[in-house]
Amino acid sequence: MEQTRDIVDFELELYAAQVQGRSAGRLDAAAASGGPHTLARQPFCIGINDPLDMLPSMPGACATASGGLNPLVFALFRSWTDAASPHRQSIARGEAIFNTRQFVIDGVSGLNGAPGDPVRQPIQNGTCTVCHDTPGAGNHSVPMALNIGLSDASRRTPDLPLYTLRHRATGDTVQTTDPGRAMVTGKWKDIGKFKGPVLRALAARAPYFHNGSAATLADVIKLYDTRFQVRFTEQEKADLLAFLLSL
Repeated sequence: MEQTRDIVDFELELYAAQVQGRSAGRLDAAAASGGPHTLARQPFCIGINDPLDMLPSMPGACATASGGLNPLVFALFRSWTDAASPHRQSIARGEAIFNTRQFVIDGVSGLNGAPGDPVRQPIQNGTCTVCHDTPGAGNHSVPMALNIGLSDASRRTPDLPLYTLRHRATGDTVQTTDPGRAMVTGKWKDIGKFKGPVLRALAARAPYFHNGSAATLADVIKLYDTRFQVRFTEQEKADLLAFLLSL
């Protein structure tokens, strides 16, 4: 047990974040708060800022964090809104898009895509931060695996396997390139579900998604844009990319 605690204590002191951008320079310059130092001071507890308000009762900074989602998950680059550098301005605009751009979130198993999900109706005015809700980090703050269709047979590429799974009670079948969390739980409802990652230090972690299906962050933006019909403009895509590359 002592060794386990030591390992946990060590891991809790590891922080990964982008420090400098090629065009923006230091990401903590001019009152911005990018980089690992701010991240290391970011309060966190399981369930913080969760849109379903599942925050457990805990002491400390998280005790007052319940009450549902505050969509302003990232506040790293607001000071760059009127920066002299066009690239810094782009990063600030991308952060605002991530926090506030609204679109319909529907058909996400584990959230609102299947019987028994916590939300039954489409989320009409959702933002990226509905699922990426942890302040300053961008993962989901509860262990809530979701299926946005990444392993659907329709998205299969030639390098991926294709499994046909059959429900033993109903005889229903489904094809998937990865059973996802169902490999752990054995539950039909968990097929294709995955836990969203922390978004910090994204620039160093290509390719993206559990199966590497997105070679670049531009591909990630394209997938979400088409999957949820967000209808980003080309400028918005460029701004969002600049922001994600600065995390």
